[in-house]
Amino acid sequence: MTQELNIDIQRTGFPVKIGTIELWFDSSLENLRRFFNVEELANKKLKEAQEKAQHIHFPDDMTDIENIDVTSIDAALDVNKEFVAAQYDIIFGDGNFKKIYRKYPDIMALEQALETVGIAIAERIEKQEEMRSEQVEAKKNEYLNKKSKKK
Repeated sequence: MTQELNIDIQRTGFPVKIGTIELWFDSSLENLRRFFNVEELANKKLKEAQEKAQHIHFPDDMTDIENIDVTSIDAALDVNKEFVAAQYDIIFGDGNFKKIYRKYPDIMALEQALETVGIAIAERIEKQEEMRSEQVEAKKNEYLNKKSKKK
């Protein structure tokens, strides 16, 4: 009978709490490329949402409240919501915006929180990179010490 080998893998990342909802930010090298391109990726999603909403006519004069088409306003809000949702889903993974929005159905508040989220994550990534650099340097020194002792 053969024995199974069990090797534990620690996910690279850290928890991020938005209100009472805890999400996971994947800080693997593979995902960091997406994070640093979040604006570019979100803009692609925004263009898609805008294309869907091209048929909508927005009035030139928004002061005439009586003649504003509520459907047009709702469509504009939906485009903005899709843009914000795309950013959250790019940062935390698909479907996470829905989870947040269910608990906090306030698109303006969630949009404002994005900047804070981005800054906090960027600071944490910098700290992780410092630790990674220190670990690489320590391994390099360990290897060089072993190599010099062999000579």
